[in-house]
Amino acid sequence: MKPPLLPHGPGFRLIDAVSELQPGPSMTARVWLNPAWPVFEHHFPGNPLLPAVYLMEMAAQAAGALWAAHAGWPPQEPLRLVEVKQFRVRQGAQPGEILTIRVKIETDWVKLALFNAVIERGEETIAEGSLVLAAAVN
Repeated sequence: MKPPLLPHGPGFRLIDAVSELQPGPSMTARVWLNPAWPVFEHHFPGNPLLPAVYLMEMAAQAAGALWAAHAGWPPQEPLRLVEVKQFRVRQGAQPGEILTIRVKIETDWVKLALFNAVIERGEETIAEGSLVLAAAVN
């Protein structure tokens, strides 16, 4: 695992590390849910829970890192999440947990790509779905 190469600023890089590009192509990312994140103080006070939109964004960031690596684009290329398809959150995630995000390119149309994402805590799937990213690459 290595630090992800993402265009996001440090305050919005939600994944900590990514694997090398794998056949498929696919990639695995890891994230530690830092208890100091402000979101845990306010969602829900006394019983913190990671909002589902953070899980989707983590999957999108992992998908973007995968697509950039697969296409050979520099990490600062602007990629946009344009659609979330059938994303299901089966269980919540709490501060201090380590999550694994597995992403795979299902279809690549050059400037648009469909990804499958699975988010796990240990051996347990806590969320899964499909995401579409668009590229503004020349």
